[in-house]
Amino acid sequence: MQSIHESGNKGRVLVTALALLVGLASGAFAGAGNVFADTFQGSIWSLTYGGSPLADSDLSTETFRITLDVDTTGYTGGGSFLDQVALKVSSSLVGASLFAAPGGTSSWLLSAGGIDASGCSGSGSGFECANSALILNGGKGVPVGFDYAWVFDLTMPNGALFTGFEESTVKGRFVDFSGNKVGALVSENVTLIPEPEIYAMMVAGLGLMAFVARRRRQQAAAG
Repeated sequence: MQSIHESGNKGRVLVTALALLVGLASGAFAGAGNVFADTFQGSIWSLTYGGSPLADSDLSTETFRITLDVDTTGYTGGGSFLDQVALKVSSSLVGASLFAAPGGTSSWLLSAGGIDASGCSGSGSGFECANSALILNGGKGVPVGFDYAWVFDLTMPNGALFTGFEESTVKGRFVDFSGNKVGALVSENVTLIPEPEIYAMMVAGLGLMAFVARRRRQQAAAG
């Protein structure tokens, strides 16, 4: 029969192992934004979401909170500002709004469609475009050299969210101090991934269940 000391040591080992597992999961998926992201002239573009839809009274649609992160700290394309961004995470959208954005949501105007050389194009099924218009920095958007995030609440038919490898698309336009497009437009396929915390919680839950089951077996054997 196991002594209390031996059982206690094993319990501490299991708890330590569980903590290590959760930490590794958090670290791995914290870097997943870079693993599944795509780069354009040194800038890094990635898409994440909470893993499940928001509360929605319409039984035929789902609303997901999608974060578009654009890290321009390594951008080398020659532009001075990023004035418009767009994303596509479904073949069609029922509605869209901004939950958060650089400079505040009121600094950006949303319109359906992707981006062409002139900006938000109004064409392209499933795309949603955020345009700094004349509001933020005189319409030039945000200056390069920083990490930015746009958080969209996107409503779509049930089951229409793109979750496959590089199934989603991001677009963007860099401009100069006069608001003129610089270089090629950003147009990259990326993978929409759940946020790191979701995976950490899943691993923690599975580890805790295994730990509890083992403790019960030990207690039953001791009894």
